[in-house]
Amino acid sequence: MKIAKVIARAGMIAALYTGLTYAFAFSSFATWTVQFRISEVLTILPLFWGEAVVGLWVGCLLGNLISAPLDIAFGSSATLIASLLTFLIGRLLRRGNLRVILGAIPPVVVNALVVPLTFTVFADAPMAYPLQALFVFLGQLAVLAAGGVPLGLYLTRRLPKFRAERKAPVGASNDGDPAKESGLKQDKRR
Repeated sequence: MKIAKVIARAGMIAALYTGLTYAFAFSSFATWTVQFRISEVLTILPLFWGEAVVGLWVGCLLGNLISAPLDIAFGSSATLIASLLTFLIGRLLRRGNLRVILGAIPPVVVNALVVPLTFTVFADAPMAYPLQALFVFLGQLAVLAAGGVPLGLYLTRRLPKFRAERKAPVGASNDGDPAKESGLKQDKRR
């Protein structure tokens, strides 16, 4: 049962990434100076599920099929490396909001370093690499700041095992739980 859930989640993430890439193809590929690949919002998911690494990689492979062969190879490799790094951050920092902010860094940096290789160095325009790296950096930063980090913070609040533990006030024996508090009052009355 658990393996089926893992495979299903990886497949859903791959389908979502591919679908978002195709749906927003006008902003996902090098049609503008700064590209905004909306599907990169999902690169925050390896913080929460290890299967997201494979899902993102497969989704990027499928999403890049309408692009150049070099983009298929390098873009997908960048997504795989960034996803693995984000996954490691999620394992090192198990709770809290800082893990989300740190988890957004690998997709921004790795893509900024790797993706411009496809349309500068291998296209006989190595002098354009720094400028293209800046453009990819800005696009990734915008997408993750506007969508990835809020998604990660939302999941941190919604998924119990990733919530930051709250300390009970001094003298509180019920951990601030109203159900326990009402239960204590009822026991005292008996």
